[in-house]
Amino acid sequence: MKYCVTLLWCFIALNVSAQETHRINLGKDISFIENGHFKQGSNRNPNQETIGLNNFFLKKNGHPYFPVMGEFHYSRYPKNEWEEAILKMKAAGVKVIAFYNFWIHHEQEQNKFRFDDNLDVRFFIELCAKHKLLAVARLGPWAHGECRNGGYPDWFLSKMKNGFDRVTSKGSVEPEVEQWYAQLAKQFKGLYYKDGGPLIGVQLDNEVRSNGPGSQGFEYMASLKKLAVKVGMDVPLYVVTGWPGPQVPEDEVLPLFGGYPDAPWTQHVKDLPANNLYNFVTDRRDKNIGNDILNYQKEEGKADIYRHPYLTVEMGGGMQVTYHRRPTLKAADLMGLIYTRLGVGANMMGYYVFHGTQHPLSWKNEYPTQESKSTKFPYPNDYPMISYDFQAPITEWGLIRDYYHDFKLIHQFIDSYGKKLAPMFPIVPTDNPTTANDLEKLRYSVRSSKGAGFLFINNYLRHFNLANHQQVSFVINTGKEELKIPQNGTINIGNGVYAVFPFNDDLNGVKLKYATAQPSTILNNKIQTFCYFAVKGVTPEFCFDNSNIKSITALKAKIEKKGKLTFIKQLVPGKEGFVTITTLQGKTFQLLLLNEEEARYSYKFNIKGNETLLLTNKQVFYNETTNALTMRSIDENSFNIHAYPAINSTSFNLTKLQKTTPFTSYLVQTPKWIPVDVNFKQISNDQLFNNYTDSLKGATPTSPTYGINFDAKLPFKNYQIDMPKALPANVKDVLVEFNYQGNTAALYANNLIVADNYYTGDVMPFTLRRNQTLLKEQRFTLQITPLMPVSAIHFERGTPLDFTKKQPAQLNSIAVKPIYEIIF
Repeated sequence: MKYCVTLLWCFIALNVSAQETHRINLGKDISFIENGHFKQGSNRNPNQETIGLNNFFLKKNGHPYFPVMGEFHYSRYPKNEWEEAILKMKAAGVKVIAFYNFWIHHEQEQNKFRFDDNLDVRFFIELCAKHKLLAVARLGPWAHGECRNGGYPDWFLSKMKNGFDRVTSKGSVEPEVEQWYAQLAKQFKGLYYKDGGPLIGVQLDNEVRSNGPGSQGFEYMASLKKLAVKVGMDVPLYVVTGWPGPQVPEDEVLPLFGGYPDAPWTQHVKDLPANNLYNFVTDRRDKNIGNDILNYQKEEGKADIYRHPYLTVEMGGGMQVTYHRRPTLKAADLMGLIYTRLGVGANMMGYYVFHGTQHPLSWKNEYPTQESKSTKFPYPNDYPMISYDFQAPITEWGLIRDYYHDFKLIHQFIDSYGKKLAPMFPIVPTDNPTTANDLEKLRYSVRSSKGAGFLFINNYLRHFNLANHQQVSFVINTGKEELKIPQNGTINIGNGVYAVFPFNDDLNGVKLKYATAQPSTILNNKIQTFCYFAVKGVTPEFCFDNSNIKSITALKAKIEKKGKLTFIKQLVPGKEGFVTITTLQGKTFQLLLLNEEEARYSYKFNIKGNETLLLTNKQVFYNETTNALTMRSIDENSFNIHAYPAINSTSFNLTKLQKTTPFTSYLVQTPKWIPVDVNFKQISNDQLFNNYTDSLKGATPTSPTYGINFDAKLPFKNYQIDMPKALPANVKDVLVEFNYQGNTAALYANNLIVADNYYTGDVMPFTLRRNQTLLKEQRFTLQITPLMPVSAIHFERGTPLDFTKKQPAQLNSIAVKPIYEIIF
């Protein structure tokens, strides 16, 4: 018998049983560079509010400012769905919307610019303003974004020596680019921050290599900055991507950074090694980004790491699949990176992308606009022709993935504690792992200021099992005291756990010495409520300096006073997990400890002046301009939600249940729709298909083989799909899920492609509302290409592939699920 053991997939988690004590010396607080070395544009709005920065963090009205930014591509999404998309992102804690301006979408024919329909960028920015969100435009001219030619129009690409030749020998800017910037400036007029608009920043090009003054890339970025200013783009922040680097025009532009859990653009199909960004490394560049075309050379230039704040623009909101690499994700793959970046000093979390979209076809439906190997200057990768879902928290169809809630939860922490966190300097103790594949040492860091701060832990590494750390404690030397966490005993940190624990945190004049529970959010109502959640496997404990405590009461907890300290132990996480504390001055506030699931499924909305915590796993968003709370549910017309404080609503869809905890529970109900079947029948010839698969000799084609138009002559599996003739009146939408096996699936309506999917083991989704104008004609065809036993494709371990030996392409079933909407 043969045994094949791969370390990457089969490493058994170690149990570290000896007691671990980790010591951290905080040292002296640092001073910040406040001399205005960065040349901002106008940064004061008509209300006299300001956007500023020092060398370590952004500022709003002179105070530390820690924004969350999420990317969404307006030109890849229906205009009539933009407002909902923005509200869904806002509900997840996104405060700034970033967006590419894809040149090819706006000027496919030279000198003919379009800003209508889905290209109406001005209307999109106005929607951001309407909902009190800020915006950052990523101008290009080369954007990448998995777009055809990187965003260059075909006619402009013909000028290039090769597909990636975007910098002239002297760093000058082409006249066509000047015209592109000028056209965008017309659209942006009056929407800048100085005008009271939301536009606080512009990004100049993308992924330009710069080796310092005199290099082509350096001079090119400087030229683009001058051009942006010349055409009237007057913003607080001019930014560029900090990769591949190593040095940008430091006083003119801010470098932004990123980090992804995988690298599906990598030009091989082997398993990837351990990703170093799951360590608390201070190197801001993810050298996996763009390694298909970018050459990370030995550093020719050197920049002071703390000359600019550590801001991110491309933390992975998800991960796109390429034809040759098809990663799938879980929450920890994304969260692990966020925790380490926070732990080493990131002061803006920016995600690429936060909302999935779809590549539009060209203006006349002549060609697709995704990145592929079939363009004039072939890109190394093939992407789906339509789908740009990116496995983002919000899908290409506007639905949410379960890890949308994990993003929302960490964003609650950033929103409530970012003002404290931003000035806190990071310390990475020397007993951390020094290599990515060290699976035994605990990964942790501290950010602190004036003896207070947060302890960050990440015991997760994608595709690996890390050691289980038992009997762990931390000793933090603040210079005035040695603070042991926990004070008595230890905690266990299992494989897969990531967490943030506060220490010496001021809660309304009472010092929280530490908590072995993670802070999530703060409800600033008449009685302030500090919310926490219990971390998996870690016993929650709160330790207070009791010098300013008059009384503590709890529904379910053990309260122990020992000298100058008061401990809250055995507090049961859940909707009854409240603790009330009154200070000597008579001020009262509360703690709330939820379990992790309740915290993940919590939304925070300011509903008519009350900061409300709403617990539900459904999709919810709130429109402050109309006071409308919208809830969406897939396939469930009846369910419970919980709110604190109570929601005042007269909706007949909402029934208040008997109150048993400080939370108020409600039954949500709406009339049930009985789904109709979506029937299908095969319309392709099995013999032709079998002849084709025989000719492949067991090997899958190395590039996608389907086209923009349906071609019945191609020897693939084709199915006629009998969609409903109209969208039902009593549901918001209908989700259709194609359960197929094969290599690729493409759905055509009237012989033109409308959706596609690369097989990863999951179903292919499709919704009717967006496509309801096509339902009357009933000419839907699904085409599936075969996946053979041999393929130059990297699939995740566990992806179902046994079918390749028997039936390499087949539509197995179609599920139909109503999407209910309730508005309170």
